[in-house]
Amino acid sequence: MDFPDTHHCFLCGNQNPMGFKLKFIEDNGDTVSEASIPSQYQGFDGVVHGGIVATFLDEIMAQAVKKSGQKAMTGTLTVKYRKPCRTDEKIQIRGRIVEINGRIIKAQGEIIQDQEIVAEGEGIFVIPR
Repeated sequence: MDFPDTHHCFLCGNQNPMGFKLKFIEDNGDTVSEASIPSQYQGFDGVVHGGIVATFLDEIMAQAVKKSGQKAMTGTLTVKYRKPCRTDEKIQIRGRIVEINGRIIKAQGEIIQDQEIVAEGEGIFVIPR
């Protein structure tokens, strides 16, 4: 399967006028990005909506998979919400591959705000046939 361009991706696309345009770096084997999520993405007042939190975790793990040279798609995403992620404040997103077994890639990620993990994710990514 050949993947189309991602220039209009909601999180990483550089041509999406409403997107976050995330940039990614490598740090001690992790794929890392930073962002501030504005209040238009809140659920409760001042708290980022849980679906948006999950989206950021999915993206950082997918980027870790992509940086490994694999082309895979999210099969399963599990999120553990530890603390409210506050809007309009900087977050760091970190992700990594923890296991590759044939067409299955297991990844982990977390969102950190004020040096505390506010959410953790685990993803199973599948390399299409």
